[in-house]
Amino acid sequence: MASNIAKSTIFRAVGTRGYAQLAPVSGSTNYQVNVKTLPNKLVVVSADNDSPLARVSIVFRAGARNETSENLGAAHVIRTAAGLSTQNMTQFAITRNIQQLGASLTATSDRETISYTLEGTRQAVEKALPYLTEVATQQVFKPWELAELSDRLRIDLATRPLQLRAVDLLHKAAFRTGLGNSLYAPKFQIGKISSETLQHYVSSNFTSARGAVVGLGLDECKMDELAQSLTLDDSNGHVNVSPYKGGEIRSDKGGSFAFMAVAGEGASVKNPKEAMATAVLQRALGVGPQIKWSTVDNGILSKAICSSEGYASSAISATYSDTGLVGVLIAAPAKAAGKILEGAVKALKSGNVTDADVARGKNQLKTALLLHLESGSEAVELLGKQAVLAGGAMSPCELAAAVDSVSTADVRAALSKAGRKLTIASVGNLSNVPYADDLK
Repeated sequence: MASNIAKSTIFRAVGTRGYAQLAPVSGSTNYQVNVKTLPNKLVVVSADNDSPLARVSIVFRAGARNETSENLGAAHVIRTAAGLSTQNMTQFAITRNIQQLGASLTATSDRETISYTLEGTRQAVEKALPYLTEVATQQVFKPWELAELSDRLRIDLATRPLQLRAVDLLHKAAFRTGLGNSLYAPKFQIGKISSETLQHYVSSNFTSARGAVVGLGLDECKMDELAQSLTLDDSNGHVNVSPYKGGEIRSDKGGSFAFMAVAGEGASVKNPKEAMATAVLQRALGVGPQIKWSTVDNGILSKAICSSEGYASSAISATYSDTGLVGVLIAAPAKAAGKILEGAVKALKSGNVTDADVARGKNQLKTALLLHLESGSEAVELLGKQAVLAGGAMSPCELAAAVDSVSTADVRAALSKAGRKLTIASVGNLSNVPYADDLK
């Protein structure tokens, strides 16, 4: 069936704080990527995709996985606090000057990273770089400004779609702590995370050894100058180890639909071959129809579920620094949820991957990657995550070649690994959703 839940990136674009948004302007995908590591371990990535717009991003390995029970929700608050007063500038000065230049400053966070991205014309971005460095590295978190964020945090919690809650619970069941931490601050923490707590979190995680500076559209010398101007500690910080454990979480909310997420262990970014095979597997399983307005999905999941009931399904994949998840997200009428979930579990546990499935998956993945790398806003995000998690970055041509190198045996191995121990999370009307131990 047609899948609308595949249209947005659930794992990455979880929330932003931005000003003066600009429409992305595409450029070329045939460009070289220059990578350099400074003596303080800060990774610098520069490239030029011939777009009239430039993008610069400062990224830190400071996502929700680094939270503890004492500062749970800190990453959500830090993301929401982007643009507040810093050590040298007021909130008004930051907002007004960026708007006057016609640029855009956005903060985004996920389970591993927090990114601050500046977009605009090349001339505007060069003039606005001081505001980017202030917002990303000179936070002060004034208590009276933090107090005003509480309503915004509550709105973020209240507007989470159920499919996002299902994925959040999937991580909680699969990893418990670390990567199991939610992308959002729990209700009991709103208004209780102090300025001192946030300052300690930033000083521990916003370091040069855990950071990267990525530029698309600015020359290499300008990027080096920006990176060297940042005042950052060079400590490695602490990493919460999050081994895959598996499990089940159910959250009965009533209603007419059930949202179910099922996944097994995926791949780490530190194993590029396995990570690429997992990405191809996601496409082979099926991420929804590839033709606009079509209701036909030729993926493995669609064939395995084979239901006449109206439902939506999409394969999901999340690759982290030490592990990952690969599986399926389903939205289904409550009365048919059981049979549809059984079909999805069958596909993950005993599904067969053919050469034709792999060829289709590789073609779809290459198309998606090249489209991402053609759009400057998505390219700088992808390059930034590669740099901060893997210590380097691949050009579009190198990524396409890596996809081509994936074999059917690699994809079958990824599916076999995922099917060994599944994790299930469900939200909504769960009256007909079977428990994990009832699924064969």
